[in-house]
Amino acid sequence: MKTGIIGCGNIGTELALFIDKETDFDLRYLCDINIEHAHELKEKIGNGQKVVSIGDLITNSELIIESASKDAVKGILNALDLDQQGKKLLIMSTGGIIENLDSFSKIKNCEIYLPSGAIAGLDAIKAVSGKIESLILTTTKPVKGLKDAPYVTKNNIALDELNEKKVIFEGNLKEAIEGFPKNINVAATLFLASKFNNIKIKIIADPKAKTNIHEILCKGDFGEIRLKTENLPSKNPKTSYLAVLSAMQTLRAIKDNVKIGS
Repeated sequence: MKTGIIGCGNIGTELALFIDKETDFDLRYLCDINIEHAHELKEKIGNGQKVVSIGDLITNSELIIESASKDAVKGILNALDLDQQGKKLLIMSTGGIIENLDSFSKIKNCEIYLPSGAIAGLDAIKAVSGKIESLILTTTKPVKGLKDAPYVTKNNIALDELNEKKVIFEGNLKEAIEGFPKNINVAATLFLASKFNNIKIKIIADPKAKTNIHEILCKGDFGEIRLKTENLPSKNPKTSYLAVLSAMQTLRAIKDNVKIGS
């Protein structure tokens, strides 16, 4: 399967190295807004990949992997050659879907894969979609993983001065995506699974934390669903390593004939 990766940072590199060992995938194309990153990854793999534009990558790839940013998702979803019969698209930056739901909903012929990322239990959340009465996501992160977030900068939150954990944000999905675009893809994925418009999101900065913690509390006439994941950060402190592993498992599922879960 001819494969292209858009976004050659930490996640893109991990996925490229994984794909390069898989016989079912043929990694041919690399793209990054910083062309030097794409060339560095090309040299690291060294199997004749081409550094191309996003348009050329979409046109020529059968499987397109987005590991860039929510801003890149808009360009991908609106690409003229994306919605061809048989193309597959794996999106990591699910916050970009929320901001471009109209374009997302118009895609009919492209198979789209959204890894569960740094959270668990999405099968259960999907099962109770339409019956949810309240849904709360509480995310706790080390301060290093929250630095430079637009919300932190705008509100002059002095993360380095924290001596104990502190709630730095409470709000809805749109506010969370705008304020923490590199931290809150889990909230976007949770919305896409639940279809629940009133998700409440709380973000906690913890100077003593070593892991990224995501806690979900979902209530309805079905009872309660409580989920908690505690993940080590990847090489990028804003991203959990579980998100990378989740994407790898999604890639395995694309080629497997046995599907476990919905």
